[in-house]
Amino acid sequence: MKNFFRQITPLGYANLLCLMLLLGGCATLTQTWDVITGTEVSATQILVAANAFDAGEASATQYLMFCKATVPAPSYCGLSTRKTVVTAVRVGRAARSQLEPYIVSGAAGPAALYNTLVATITTLQSQIPTTGVAK
Repeated sequence: MKNFFRQITPLGYANLLCLMLLLGGCATLTQTWDVITGTEVSATQILVAANAFDAGEASATQYLMFCKATVPAPSYCGLSTRKTVVTAVRVGRAARSQLEPYIVSGAAGPAALYNTLVATITTLQSQIPTTGVAK
């Protein structure tokens, strides 16, 4: 590394200085790294996912009420499916609650929580049957 700096000419140092000044004016290193690695999502993306989860949660509630009221229970109201739906709703509620401050403030939120919420929506979509539930 010492040899590298010895080989740089004064013009090279000037170029490095200009490059650092230009990059420093664009954004902080942390913001740049977050954009590159995708560790944060915008408040708009969080809002869309939260609204999608709200719709999935309402569908899950109707599904569970339907399964409870129907005697004998149809095959798509199996115990394992209902447990999966309940677990997904609980996990989704927790993730949505943790993401709400980012929606209110308009700040970018953590991608890990966002991904949890999206995975919950996918789980609800795959577990709640679309046939025979609507009245």
